[in-house]
Parts: sequence; structure tokens; C-alpha cells
Amino acid sequence: MRILLVSILAIVALIGHSSPAQAQGSVLSGEMAYANSLMGGSWNCTTAVPAMMGHPAHTDQVTVAFDVVPGNVFHDHVASSTYVGDDYFGYSSKMKVYWSTSADNQGGHGFATSTDAKTYTGTSAMGSTNMNITSTYGIASASSISLHQVVSGNREQQVFDSHCTR
Repeated sequence: MRILLVSILAIVALIGHSSPAQAQGSVLSGEMAYANSLMGGSWNCTTAVPAMMGHPAHTDQVTVAFDVVPGNVFHDHVASSTYVGDDYFGYSSKMKVYWSTSADNQGGHGFATSTDAKTYTGTSAMGSTNMNITSTYGIASASSISLHQVVSGNREQQVFDSHCTR
């Protein structure tokens, strides 16, 4: 393991360090071009979090940053004082479907697909608990986006609404 780590560090030192977005280019193309307006700078988001897991409903402030990664895919990093999560979005030309995958600091992970890059449906899991999820994204302008999520499972349904600006 130590040899592998040293080899990776040596290769990085030889070729120079560049971010994945720099290596790929900072512009999405084809089916993913719609997301180019999200790149460049942080977004400030207000999220209405429902009462759940013994905690009351509340509003959370999060920061989201988007960047382009290899494979004509974009990544978002979401962070608040108590939550951190990462999502990747891409398009499968073979299956003719948009996809999203996610993971967070609370052990949650998910996968969803969409035919229009606006409404994604799939599953999310935390430990042995599986939930259905529907996420609807809206890009109102180059400086305003929204997310409406409905999470259902165990005979319960939770709704999360986020509005982001920059």
C-alpha cells in the first residue's frame, strides 16, 4: 500500500497537479451542456428541512460548488455546519438517460435517473433503510436555482425545498 501511494505521489509530481476540471476542460458538451451556467463560483442555498429523526423542522444554510470532471460529467459539493455531500451528474448515450449518484457524511448514498435532466427518480439508502426519492431541479436564471425533493419510505414522506442564489 505504501509503495502504491508513493508511486501515485511521484506521478502527480512529474505531471504537475491540475484539477479534474482543468484536465477535462471547464465546458460541458452535448446532452450535458445545459449545466454550464452552474459552473464558476459558490451558490448560497436555503433549505427547508422537515422534522425527522427526532429533530424539529428547520431551515439550513448550505453552500454548493459545481465543477466539471472527466467524462462530460459535473460534480457538486454541498456543505453546511452539519452536512456534507457530493453528487455527480452525467448522461448515458447508450441508455439515453441522465443519471445522478450521491454520497454524504451521514452514510447516505443514492442513484437516480431522468429522461429530461429536470426530474430524477431513484433510491437513496442509509444503512439498511432504503427510500424512494424524486428530485426536481429548476434553473430560473444564471443566478437562481431550486431543488424540490420528495423522499418516501417506511410509510413516511419527507419534503425538502431548496433555493440557491449567487
